[in-house]
Amino acid sequence: MARRRPTMNRVSALIVSLVLLLGGCGGTLPPEIHLTVTVTAAGFSPTQLEVRRGDQVVITFQNRDQVGHTLTLELPTGRRAVAAEPKVDAILNFPANEPGSLRFFCAVPGHTEEGQLVIRP
Repeated sequence: MARRRPTMNRVSALIVSLVLLLGGCGGTLPPEIHLTVTVTAAGFSPTQLEVRRGDQVVITFQNRDQVGHTLTLELPTGRRAVAAEPKVDAILNFPANEPGSLRFFCAVPGHTEEGQLVIRP
C-alpha cells in the first residue's frame, strides 16, 4: 500500500499547533538587570551592587588593569566566576533567587579586590 504524503494544510496546521504549544510553555521571563563592574589597579568599581529577587542579573566585567582578574561571586548554590585578561570584558549572568548579601571578589592569588551584591526581596 502506498503511503500518503501529508498535504500542505496538514503540515501548516501541525506547525501552527507546535508554535502555539511551545509559545505558552515558558510564561514570562524575569526582568534582566544589566550591571557593570570595572576593575583597575585600585580595585573594583562599584563595590556595592543591588538587585531584586527574581531578577536575571547580567554583569559586564570590565578589566581595565594591566593584569588578569576574575569576578567570582559566592552564590548559595556555589561559586560563579568569569576571568578577564588585561583590557578584556567578560559577562557573568545568573538568577537572583534568594534575598541576601553575596560577596564578590577576585580569586587570583594575592589579589584583594572585593565587593558585595545585595539581593532585595
